[in-house]
Amino acid sequence: MGEKDGLLGSHSQEAGFPTPSQRRSWTSRIKTTIVTLILVAVVVYQFRNHLSLPSGCTGKPKYEPQCPPQEVIGPKSRPDITSRNVETLFKSSAFRNLSVERLSRAVQIPTEDFDDMGPVGEDDRWDIFYDLQKYFEKTFPLFHEKLEQDIINSHGLVYTWRGSDSSLQPILLTGHQDTVPVAADTLDQWTHDPFSGYFDGKYINGRGANDCKNNVIALFSTITALLEADFQPRRTVVLAFGFDEESPHGYGALQIAKHLEKVWGQNSFAIMVDEGVLGINKYGGRTFGTPQASEKGYMNALIRVHVPGGHSSMAPPHTSIGILSEVVTALENNAGKNFPSRLSSNNPFYYQLHCAAEDPHTDISPELRHALKKPNGNDEVVELLKGDFSKDIMLRTSQAVTIFNSGNKANALPQYAQTLVDYRISNEQSVSDLHSALIETIEPVAKKHGLKFLTREESDNSTSHLPEHTLSVSWWRSLEPSPVSSHKSPSWKYFSGVIKHVFDEEGEGKDVLVTPTIAQGGTDTKYFWNLTGQIYRFGPMRSWHDEGWGGVHDVNERVALDGHLEAILFFHEFIRVFDEADLEG
Repeated sequence: MGEKDGLLGSHSQEAGFPTPSQRRSWTSRIKTTIVTLILVAVVVYQFRNHLSLPSGCTGKPKYEPQCPPQEVIGPKSRPDITSRNVETLFKSSAFRNLSVERLSRAVQIPTEDFDDMGPVGEDDRWDIFYDLQKYFEKTFPLFHEKLEQDIINSHGLVYTWRGSDSSLQPILLTGHQDTVPVAADTLDQWTHDPFSGYFDGKYINGRGANDCKNNVIALFSTITALLEADFQPRRTVVLAFGFDEESPHGYGALQIAKHLEKVWGQNSFAIMVDEGVLGINKYGGRTFGTPQASEKGYMNALIRVHVPGGHSSMAPPHTSIGILSEVVTALENNAGKNFPSRLSSNNPFYYQLHCAAEDPHTDISPELRHALKKPNGNDEVVELLKGDFSKDIMLRTSQAVTIFNSGNKANALPQYAQTLVDYRISNEQSVSDLHSALIETIEPVAKKHGLKFLTREESDNSTSHLPEHTLSVSWWRSLEPSPVSSHKSPSWKYFSGVIKHVFDEEGEGKDVLVTPTIAQGGTDTKYFWNLTGQIYRFGPMRSWHDEGWGGVHDVNERVALDGHLEAILFFHEFIRVFDEADLEG
C-alpha cells in the first residue's frame, strides 16, 4: 500500500510531474535502451559485412596471393640411374657428340609440310616420312625392340612403354615430325644449307632443328638411356608423333588422337606435354618456367570483292582494290574496339604477372607491382601494360592481314580482290564474337559502295562463285580458345616440381618461378582435349642459349646443343618423377 501511495498519491504526481526518484529511474532506462540500440546496430553492421565479404575478411577486400606453390620435386628411387645418366652419361663428351649426330641426321631428312598437300597415299610428297621412320628404327634399335609401336595413317607414330601397374593413368608425350617448308627465294639467306644439319660447335642448324625434331629426338634419346639403365616404369608412357602439325590437314595428329581415344578412352591420361615455346625465360630480372596451360583460338577470314572490270581509262572512283583496302583500313582502325585488352584469372598469363609482383627479387615497376596487388586492379594493370607489346598481346585477340591479292595487268580494272586475315582469339572472346565484330566493321563499307554484303560460315576459296557487285566475308579454320589446364592439380604439382628440379640454380633469387601462361600459336593439342584435362605446352630449355629464339619458321633455324641436352635431361627426370607420383590418391 505505502509503495503504491508513494508513486501515485501526491499532488505533483496528479499534475503529471515526476518525482526525483522517478526521473532517476527513467533516465537509467533511457540510457540502457540507447546502449542496447547501439549494440544491435553494431551487430547488424558486422553481420552484413560478413555476408558481403570473402571468408576471413572483416573490412576492405584483401589481396590473396595468386602465385602457385613452388616445390622442387626430383626422383627419389633408383639413385643408380641418377649416377649413371644424370651425373655421368649426359655430361660426357661422347654423349654430346652422339646427340649432335642423332639430331643432325634427322634434320637432313626434309620432311616439309605444304599447305596444298593431298591425302596420304595420293600425294607422293608424304613419302619422305618413310625415310624418317626408317631413320628412327635404325638409330634407336633398343627403343623399337622394347616399346610397342602403332603406325597410324602410314606416318603417324605411336609408341607405348607398358607400365607394370595398369591402375595408374598413363602419361602422354608428343611432338611432330614435319617442318614448315623452306621458301626457294630465301635459300641465299641461310648461313648453312637448310637441310645440312650442320653443327658449328654450338648450334645444330637446319629446318626442323628447333621445331620440332629437337623434342622428338630428345624423347627417343631419353627412353633409350632409361632402357639402357634397366628402368622399368610402373606408369605407362605413351609417345605420339604426328606429321602435319604445320598445315593441319587432319591426316596426322587428328587420326592419332582418335586412335588413342579408341584404345584408352576419354579422360584416360594423367597429363599430356607437347611442344611449346622456349620454357625457361627471364622476366623482371627473374627466371620463370612458363608451361602454356592453354592456347588461343584461331580463325581465318577471307574477304572478297567482285565489281565490274574494264579498261583502266574508264575507271570508277573506287576499284575492287580500293574498296578492299578500305575494308582493311576499317579492320585495323577498329582493332582496339573490336579486340580490347583484358586481364582475368581465366587467362593463365594472369598468374605469371602475379608471381612477378609477389616475388621480392623481380625488378618490375612499383606501379605495376602495386596494381597487381590491388584486389580490383586488373584494369589498371591492362593500362600499364599497353606500352609493352609482348605483354599486351597476351591480353587480347590479335588480328593480322597476311595475304592480299588482286589485279594482273596495268591497264585492266581488277574485277576481284581478296585478302586473308588471321586471328588468334583470346580467352575472353569467342569465334562468334569475332563474327559479330567483322560484320559490324565491314558491312558499312559495302553499303557505302552500294554492294551486296554476304557472310559465309563455311569454307570458301578464291575459285568459288561470287556474284558481281558483292562484298563477302567467310570464316574458316575456326577454333575456340582451348580449355585452361589447372595449376592446382596433382599433375601440375609434379610437372612444375620437375621443372624446378632441372632448372633451378643456386643462390638467392636464382631459382625458377614456375607459372602457367598462354600460347599465342596453335599446336596439335587441339585434337587431344578429350583425352585429358591436363594439357601443357613446354619447350624444356633455357631461352638464353640462343638470343635469336632459334629462327623458328624463319631462315637460319637452329637449336643450341646445350638446349637440346637440357630437353633430354628434363624428359628423363619427368618420366622418373611421374613414375613415382601419387596422382590417383
